[in-house]
Amino acid sequence: MPRSLIKLALEGTDEARQRLFAQVSELVVTNLDERTDRELAIFSEVIIKLYGVGSATDRARLAQKLAAQANTPVELARKIAEDEVNVAMPVLAHCRVFSQEDLLNFVERLSNAHLQVLARRPDLSAEVSDVIAERGDRPVHRILAGNREIKLSRNTMVNLVKLATEDPVLREDLCLRTDLSPAVCRTLLPLVDDETKKRLHRIIEGALSQDQLDQIARLKVLRREFGDALDSNDMSLLWRNAERKDISVSELMILLLQDGRFNHAIELLSARGRTAQKSLKDAVYNGKQDLVLRTAAKAGLDAATFALFAKVRCDHLKVPSAQGSEWTAAYKKFLDSNAASKQSRCGDFQANRRAKKSRAAGERGTRVSAL
Repeated sequence: MPRSLIKLALEGTDEARQRLFAQVSELVVTNLDERTDRELAIFSEVIIKLYGVGSATDRARLAQKLAAQANTPVELARKIAEDEVNVAMPVLAHCRVFSQEDLLNFVERLSNAHLQVLARRPDLSAEVSDVIAERGDRPVHRILAGNREIKLSRNTMVNLVKLATEDPVLREDLCLRTDLSPAVCRTLLPLVDDETKKRLHRIIEGALSQDQLDQIARLKVLRREFGDALDSNDMSLLWRNAERKDISVSELMILLLQDGRFNHAIELLSARGRTAQKSLKDAVYNGKQDLVLRTAAKAGLDAATFALFAKVRCDHLKVPSAQGSEWTAAYKKFLDSNAASKQSRCGDFQANRRAKKSRAAGERGTRVSAL
């Protein structure tokens, strides 16, 4: 142990012990991956003994650095987890050394603020999530229902559904889960709007994947974050705002189409696909498929969003829905063809480079032989 640490230990004052905690903590997390189990055990024991005198800042820094480490001493991790929530948060949320028994122990003893963090963990067993649901308050219930990485037990699901009758946010989070049983879906049906009813019916039929539910959840978040800015009729301004919030062109197109703003969606597509707005609108309205496909591909529109655009176009123009399916199939084929073409060009480029290198090497060999 460095002499400076020994000196602080011998000094014995609270100030010295606080500085000792800070320096030992820093020593522990430096090159943590290279520490032996013996070294970590010794450091952990010292830190635990000094933990009560460490400043909140030093404790929080230690928690932040240890949270993602696979070899964090479990006794030290448990000590940090029991600290005030602002300090304990990274360890409660991310530390991988806890067993399910550890998590259950925390849930049974710690505050609702701690439970809000624990409820987000992706590794919660049904037993742990059951106790979180029993002990937690409304914010905890909402977070637990929104954690789609875990599977909730039947009893917890039923209890959350009962609470959701008076909590629209909880209801919304529940409706985005894929582990809803048909019985739970039917219980929720009278409580939700028409759009959600359709989604629940599709869950009952097994038609919605987790990716689709995740996209629905993200779009709801984007709509809340965008707020009134989404109502702008200036597509250039709207796109700039979207870029600042890391919203893709596909996501913004979906939001516009959901709001019935078909012509604004065309305007956005023309701008992002670098096609004259008048030409694109004419192509959309008069069925000139090729220009629409090229523009959508240039804009970076994904196939699922184009399928929605094609469906809305059919509804807007009152043409047979089969035309939307045809356009969607054509777009997927167009994207596949483009991808294959790019791969082929890349392969040709690499082959040409190898050929040039081979010729150059041969020429150098010839010159050397001549010498």
